[in-house]
Amino acid sequence: MLETIRTYFFERARRQGMHAGANRSPQFKLNHKNHFGILMDASNFNDRNDVLAFADQLRKDGHRVKILGYIVGRIEGASMPFDIFATAQLSKLSQVPKSPEVDAFLEQKFDALINMSLVQNHKPLDYISSLSKAKFKIGPWYPRARTNPYDLCIDAGASATLKEWISELMHTLQKIY
Repeated sequence: MLETIRTYFFERARRQGMHAGANRSPQFKLNHKNHFGILMDASNFNDRNDVLAFADQLRKDGHRVKILGYIVGRIEGASMPFDIFATAQLSKLSQVPKSPEVDAFLEQKFDALINMSLVQNHKPLDYISSLSKAKFKIGPWYPRARTNPYDLCIDAGASATLKEWISELMHTLQKIY
């Protein structure tokens, strides 16, 4: 029962925020110097390293990159080379993220936003993806999701690693753009 109530308030907050950014027009050109926003599940050490390596490659190519990580649980002594928020910083009822890091991330006008949380569709990352002012939104394909906020969904298969997904993402972007 509580989960149903949380879902209602979460979806309500997401819809209200999405209407505020309704004038967004998807535009993206891979060969330009872009500003990338990356969302990730920062709980897994190997995934963090893969995302940081990807971000470093983007930076070497002349792009700007901002990473926001989500940690399930508490941030006790966690030191990361990017901004993070945790379950403790979610609204108690709707599970909407409430932190200065999230607010600052939502204010950025990225050329492309990439959600790199492959294993699980975390509601807080879905919320941030929905409300982002990014021109182009990219994320993984979640088979059970009824809706998604992405302009491009990449499905590299159920057993794909993050490194394989990133490779598929870059291959797809090079083919399209």
